Amino acid sequence: MDRQALTIRQLAREGGVSSKTLRHWEELGLIRSPGRTRANYRLYAQADVDRVLFILKAKSLGFTLAEIRRVFDLARTRTAPCDAVMKWAAERTKSLEDQIRMLKDLKKRLERYRKRWASKKSAERLGANEVCRCIASVSEEEARQSTQAPRVISRRTGKAWKG
Repeated sequence: MDRQALTIRQLAREGGVSSKTLRHWEELGLIRSPGRTRANYRLYAQADVDRVLFILKAKSLGFTLAEIRRVFDLARTRTAPCDAVMKWAAERTKSLEDQIRMLKDLKKRLERYRKRWASKKSAERLGANEVCRCIASVSEEEARQSTQAPRVISRRTGKAWKG
């Protein structure tokens, strides 16, 4: 085996990820399909350590695997992806600001209701069709208005979803 070659376990250790993660990233095309030994073990190069560390840095900034893949695709064409990265970062920042605002509003509502619920003595037994008197006490109007909040960005897809 080449002195520079790394097994999947060694690459995982150096990159601080699991072997399962490396195989997943390989399936997604984020890391290259490695050469193999006669015993069919994966053999990675030192450059793969750098690539794994790059992926971790991008993930630490909130980039999705799909976005990271696009960065690699742009770089492969020898096009510097920095403009696209800055655009995605601006979009993500705006999205996070919106989420923070919505979450602060939700926190205020929950605190207001929690105080209201705590001031009322709750019955120990439910009626035949009751589930939770606390939640049932929320006005229908407020429930309809607040269905707009809060949207969360999926780390897997990078798209917003409502819970």
